[in-house]
Amino acid sequence: ISIFYSTYLANKWTKSIENNEELKRENLLAKYETLKNQVNPHFLFNNLNTLSGMVEQKSELATDFIKKLSDIYRYVLEQNDKELVLINDEIKFVDDYVFLSKMRFGKGLIFNSHITNDQKNQVVPLCIQMLVENAIKHNIISDDMPLKIEMEIEDDFVVVTNNLQKKKTIN
Repeated sequence: ISIFYSTYLANKWTKSIENNEELKRENLLAKYETLKNQVNPHFLFNNLNTLSGMVEQKSELATDFIKKLSDIYRYVLEQNDKELVLINDEIKFVDDYVFLSKMRFGKGLIFNSHITNDQKNQVVPLCIQMLVENAIKHNIISDDMPLKIEMEIEDDFVVVTNNLQKKKTIN
């Protein structure tokens, strides 16, 4: 029995080490993608174009837009070296990102988060935002064909779903 139990524990320990290494590898990939997105000014230019159109027509909304854009970049810089962040902080960041995206796409973007206040769970920084960004990047978004993104927690996993409206080309 002790040989069986020792073998069982050794296998579990080896599996735990493998899982830990896999998480480290995924974290490095997420950091790499985040760095690529920081370097890529496309997001910034799109938002500056949206802002320039908004300044004259909706000045109060433009002020909110600038604040959210500032919050997004501050969050990215603050979380750059962290391995995990509270899910609440990440959800606020995603909400700010979606706010900017809704200003760009109008009624063509519908976002619903079903995640309630969660003080204990943590996620990799910017991982949820990347899922939302991919949905926006790879799907057609228009008033006639709105993109619907839903976010919830199922079995301790954050799940982001959207209706599929594939673009022929990617911006």
